[in-house]
Amino acid sequence: MATEWKNPPDADVILRASGGREFHAHKLVLSIASPVFRDMFSVPQPPPIGSPQLPIVDVDDPPEALKVFLQSIYPTRNPLINDVETLLSVLRLTDKYDAKDALNIHRDYLPSSYSKFSPIEMYAILCACGREEEAGVAARHVSFASLKTLDSNPLFQLITIAQYQRLVSFMIARDKRMREIVSSHREHIGWDRFPVHCRDDLHSLYSGTIAAAFQAAFEADPCVRAGDAVRWIPSTPRAFPQCSSGGCKYDAARILNYAEELLKELAEMTRNLSWENPHSKRPKK
Repeated sequence: MATEWKNPPDADVILRASGGREFHAHKLVLSIASPVFRDMFSVPQPPPIGSPQLPIVDVDDPPEALKVFLQSIYPTRNPLINDVETLLSVLRLTDKYDAKDALNIHRDYLPSSYSKFSPIEMYAILCACGREEEAGVAARHVSFASLKTLDSNPLFQLITIAQYQRLVSFMIARDKRMREIVSSHREHIGWDRFPVHCRDDLHSLYSGTIAAAFQAAFEADPCVRAGDAVRWIPSTPRAFPQCSSGGCKYDAARILNYAEELLKELAEMTRNLSWENPHSKRPKK
């Protein structure tokens, strides 16, 4: 959860949230972050009657969300948000005040400070706030397994049927392209990438198992790393040392290198797949 807000001593305005909680802030900072505040402060405001108190602006926002919003627009480290309700409220405030740069979640799909939220949760939250393009970034990291659990997640209530169907359509297109890429690699793993004298029947059979394992790893986690993907291959330590060909390099190191190449190609495909029209033959560059 975000730390407490410390009222700056040289503040020149007070924002009063719902429930009466007050936050001292600077008009200049608010105006730079939000054109809504800039327009608001461009209108001369009469001083409070009978008091030297700072001018008060009633914003009627949830105090916890307003606190995090202020911490986000000030030139300090972004606050840590660990619950869905607060993040959703803050995102709504960034839309309300047209301050979409307040949080950096649109630049990277998921900064480390938001690691509690899964890709499917981020997709739902961003859709609920009308951030379709940012939701498309999150969608590229959603696994089919998490899609199957969405209906049991309270965040399912945040998205429309059209947004759900768009996600499914994108994932179907991604799955089709993934299978095409894996199939292409499967055909060449045992012949083009390894010494020609190593054509052991065990390796020819096992090459299909390797490709299938990497496909399963990518389906489970589109952000999977090569080292983790290799663990999906069954019996690797026992199978590869048994090659009868002298000097065979069809070993764990080669498999790891192959995994890195394949996963890099899959990741590039996922990045370039068009969010607007994922089934088009020419992916978005």
